[in-house]
Amino acid sequence: MAQTAKRDKDENFWKILNAALELDVKKGHLKWTLSDLSRKSKITRSLIYYYFGRSKASILQEAIKLIGEELVGMSKERLEMWSKGDLQTSMAASRKLRENAPYICQFCLEHRDLQNDIGESIRSIEEEFRQKIRTFFPQISEAEVEGIYTVYWGLTFVPEISPEAMQAVVQLIQVKKASVSVKASIASQK
Repeated sequence: MAQTAKRDKDENFWKILNAALELDVKKGHLKWTLSDLSRKSKITRSLIYYYFGRSKASILQEAIKLIGEELVGMSKERLEMWSKGDLQTSMAASRKLRENAPYICQFCLEHRDLQNDIGESIRSIEEEFRQKIRTFFPQISEAEVEGIYTVYWGLTFVPEISPEAMQAVVQLIQVKKASVSVKASIASQK
């Protein structure tokens, strides 16, 4: 897994990763072989080893890392986008991950409730995302945190959502944030 951190994520990386996610979803958790992965991805086993090592689990751990960093935007770059109020670009980047790895959303949904390391990791990422929302929108209620969380995942997971719809939702979230900030400012002046 350390090797992938040193390399750009090129076409072979995405072919391998997405084939592993598809196999895990269709065959069951880790019920596939590296030979299955090689056939599905059309990448040689030696090249799979080069990118991810010899462990199926390490490939799935890379997927978990991408879910955290890119799908919910916990990377430094994505957190900077949020701090600048650029939620739309962040959301577009999340959708790009889904385009590069179409099975990542299904993998998330199918594994999040499992009582294993993958399920625990996904649930932990979801809580980190909720905490990120609380941090960037400190004055909103827990129901509103859940609402933003749900909308963000929906906009990321559903491929048919247009850029215009995405922009409209981001504007609604930003209007809510501005409204809450104004109300908090007024309340503090009383």
